[in-house]
Amino acid sequence: MKARESTERAPRSLDPNRTPGTVIGAVAAGTVVVPFLIVYALLFIARGTFVPVAQPDITNSRAGETAAGVIALVFLFVVFAGMGRLLNGRGRWLFIGGQLLALAISVDFLVDTSTGDPQVPAAVLIGAAVAIVLALVPTSWAWVRGSGGNESAAD
Repeated sequence: MKARESTERAPRSLDPNRTPGTVIGAVAAGTVVVPFLIVYALLFIARGTFVPVAQPDITNSRAGETAAGVIALVFLFVVFAGMGRLLNGRGRWLFIGGQLLALAISVDFLVDTSTGDPQVPAAVLIGAAVAIVLALVPTSWAWVRGSGGNESAAD
């Protein structure tokens, strides 16, 4: 008796050399927000839990500082997950959503002059805008539609 034959093709392993430049560029531009999220998450968690401060920085309490740090940390993981999904051709909406949020926060910080100098929000705004545009070009859509170059998943 023959071994069970399957009409399904085995999925090919993903080849990183086939990743379109637009996807790589989108993820590279989207990384602009990452170092800031790491610093802010650690800074606010530390200020809210470990380091006694006379006056909290962005909220009215130490618990608020901790919450702000945890929110930044969760957002960091969302950004990383979105990058992974886009690079692997699994989806683009988590990536685009994270970049839209980064872009909106940057615009808010640029408009509100009490948040400090405009250099950091401007850099994040430019990076997020470029990332969104590159994630929306047809080459990137085709990458995700083809399951990251694994056409057998789309058959």
